[in-house]
Amino acid sequence: MSQWEVFVNELGELAEGRDLELTIRTLDPGIHKYTYKRAKVRVSKILEELPDQLQVRFGRGQLSPQRYSIEVLEEVQRMPAKYR
Repeated sequence: MSQWEVFVNELGELAEGRDLELTIRTLDPGIHKYTYKRAKVRVSKILEELPDQLQVRFGRGQLSPQRYSIEVLEEVQRMPAKYR
């Protein structure tokens, strides 16, 4: 199980039941801790529903008491193909 973190302005941005494109960062220990990536994800308020855990922070870094489960569906490449 991996742990992820996301920054949002309000919890309404984490709509359940549909695929979202979010910028998330890993909280897993190791050299890549705090590494950001843009990904298509699915979230749920039921912690056991999806394989990974999601911690939510608001704009100024305040930690939300609400936790989610998350599934990373695919990584989204934001760089244009001609620069890869």
